[in-house]
Amino acid sequence: MKYTRRLLLALLTFIIGVSSAAIWSAHLGKSVWSSRVFAWPNPLRQPPGIELEADCPLFITNPRYYSFVSIGSAVGGVLNFDVTNTSNKLVHSYDCRYYSPVPVGNGSYGTQPDEGLLPGQSRHDSISAHEYAPLTLTIDFVQFADGTTWLSNSAQSRVKPDGLTAGAKAAASYLLAVMSRDGVQTVMPNLPRIHADVREPVGATNNPDFGIFGFYCGVTNTVVRVQHEYKEGGAERVETFLRSYQE
Repeated sequence: MKYTRRLLLALLTFIIGVSSAAIWSAHLGKSVWSSRVFAWPNPLRQPPGIELEADCPLFITNPRYYSFVSIGSAVGGVLNFDVTNTSNKLVHSYDCRYYSPVPVGNGSYGTQPDEGLLPGQSRHDSISAHEYAPLTLTIDFVQFADGTTWLSNSAQSRVKPDGLTAGAKAAASYLLAVMSRDGVQTVMPNLPRIHADVREPVGATNNPDFGIFGFYCGVTNTVVRVQHEYKEGGAERVETFLRSYQE
């Protein structure tokens, strides 16, 4: 009888432990990837490198790998990290790149926090990291809410100065045409769909002087600058800004 009680107690303890671990893993999975997965920290992976230029206005910290699995699928991986605004200006958007010395694990992404990223504020970012490849994180491009920008000097950057300039000029030319045709009051309503109306030239994505996302970020830069001018001085400031591209 004594052994039966011990066995039942051990079994109950085991069930509670497994249930608690499953609940914790499901909660962690929801926070790092999806509500439909179970996740756990993966200490076996080599920590990623972080390569930032000295004047970069963003700082990457606290990288951590997790593995996850969902019923009926293979095990996957995710890399979480924090991005902090170390500048004294509000960040509108930025482009982060991750690369590896092997063919897998290379990519980049752009993000625009809903309320921007205030000076000193941090946010959590994540990328898929299914392959066990050594990764390095870096920042290619930062755009501030006033329209000023910071660009990486890396030859591998996905956002190059020539691409940024070309995209900004193309967007300004488009908005000048809108303003000339329909009046300056129609400029602001046209901003939300400008990326659909201002297409990059054929081959721009593969132009090494543009960078894959250079033209796109340039179009966005004009949008941000127009919004800033409107906030500071209304339609008159917007018109003055756009006409500066005619000079």
